[in-house]
Amino acid sequence: MEENKKLSEIKDFVETAELFLVSQGDYQETLNIVAESALKVSAADRVCLIMKNKKEELMIEVGLPQYDHGICKKITPETGETLLRQVMGGESIVLVTNPCEDRRVAYMRELIMTYGISSILFLPLFFGGESTGILVFDWVDGGKFSKEILEKIKLFGRLASRAIGMEKKRKKDRKKILQDEKLRSLGEHSSQVAHIIRNSLTIIGGFSGRLLNRLTESKFGESKIDSELGETLWGTAKIIDDESKKLERIVNDILTITSLKSPVLEPHNINEFLKEELLRIDSNGLKLRLKLSKQLNGVNMAFDRNMMSICIQDLIRNASEASASRILIKTKLKAKQREVMISATNDGKKINPYILKDIFSPFVTTKTDGTGLGLAIIQSIVKKHGGNIYVSSGDKTEFTITLPLVKP
Repeated sequence: MEENKKLSEIKDFVETAELFLVSQGDYQETLNIVAESALKVSAADRVCLIMKNKKEELMIEVGLPQYDHGICKKITPETGETLLRQVMGGESIVLVTNPCEDRRVAYMRELIMTYGISSILFLPLFFGGESTGILVFDWVDGGKFSKEILEKIKLFGRLASRAIGMEKKRKKDRKKILQDEKLRSLGEHSSQVAHIIRNSLTIIGGFSGRLLNRLTESKFGESKIDSELGETLWGTAKIIDDESKKLERIVNDILTITSLKSPVLEPHNINEFLKEELLRIDSNGLKLRLKLSKQLNGVNMAFDRNMMSICIQDLIRNASEASASRILIKTKLKAKQREVMISATNDGKKINPYILKDIFSPFVTTKTDGTGLGLAIIQSIVKKHGGNIYVSSGDKTEFTITLPLVKP
């Protein structure tokens, strides 16, 4: 009898592993399988999977039974954020055997009473040394777990952690491949055309500039234009000159993004670099403020100074064009991940949520006269350094760059 039970358990885990293999390429399906298998393995009555989003907020991704959980809802301090972050920060299971009296789960008091929850177990999930999420199991109506169930949950946790971690990695790799393909395609088809257009624009811009200068002298000089025709000519020349300069900016951005080479990695201190960079940048009235991590004061890391200068300048220009009045640039050392984080937060116009997910794609812009290439250039530079860039936009817009802590 005992042997049959063991064989049945092994079969359950094998079937779960097979399901994870089948779900490769579908991130949401993997999360659903994790929740369904967790419920089966633990013999719990309720289970939910909580994970971090790009903004590091805790979200309920999956819950079973499905309608008993606030799926896609953000976890707040009122709904257990403090406890959940503590659990996710460690690698130990947290077990609550008397939830009605335990202060740690006071935020669940109403749920505990409604469902008659008798035990709660919090299982942190880790992959590659990083937290991937947390599974929460509930047993109701006096239902309890045994040491045997606890061991099964631990074993399942390792399997689920790997499945989620690998799927997140695949998702990230697919996104990178797609972005790289977009940039490669842009480079192949745009570079030659851009050179041809730039040659013509140089001629047009040269003539329009000279014509505008002559007409400006006539308009504002001693022999002022007083005819309607003269005024019209000046206005037309001004439009031609402005538009040719706008086209030149677009062409220059295209040539920049298509000609980016591998970064020349040299030792620099990121804090000192940012201080020097902000001193020489024309902020156009934008108030610039730095909040630099003291942990990075004595740390040199390898990056291409010229490339990173382009990134910082474009982020500040982007904030200015979004009508921001101030921008805060911060640095932070993420020692565990061996990363340095640079964030630029501005109080400008909110980015339209419909284009937020594509904001780093070439030619995506919210500006009527924007090229839609500035942020694509920044992302390309950051990627060439082995880093990532993220954006969030609400009351304030924040761009966050993470770079590997590569020491020279």
